[in-house]
Amino acid sequence: MVKKLFLIAALFSQAAFAGQYAQQLSDCAYNNLNSQDKKILTQWAFVSLGKTKAAKEVTVIPAQKIKDIEAKGKAVMTSIVTERCGKEMAKVALYETKDGFKEAGSDLALRLAKDEMGSKLDSIFPKITDQGSLNVMKAGEVLDGFFKKIR
Repeated sequence: MVKKLFLIAALFSQAAFAGQYAQQLSDCAYNNLNSQDKKILTQWAFVSLGKTKAAKEVTVIPAQKIKDIEAKGKAVMTSIVTERCGKEMAKVALYETKDGFKEAGSDLALRLAKDEMGSKLDSIFPKITDQGSLNVMKAGEVLDGFFKKIR
């Protein structure tokens, strides 16, 4: 009975930490990327998304380009998990197996995409703190007050 309880406790304690090691691996990988690695992995993320139906409606990436980028991405990821973040990789392999690697890779790709998109979004979303926007907002408040008075 004690052995069964110990086994159940061990399984639940492992489940409680699911994702912890994947996050550590992702953090280690992100913190150990140089600019060339970031470029390659950003391209890999782009190519991966390029395989989706939605992306194919916008552009089609040539098969050879996909193959080349995936090979470069694989080389960078191999270097990360074997040389730069071996300790974190071992914990994922031991405690979170296949899903942990997927989580770490997805998290890393999202962080790289976020880095790239941050500066690009300024051209899409208006800056609400510039003087022109503040004037428009004040004019809107004046009009709102005017319409409230005439009702």
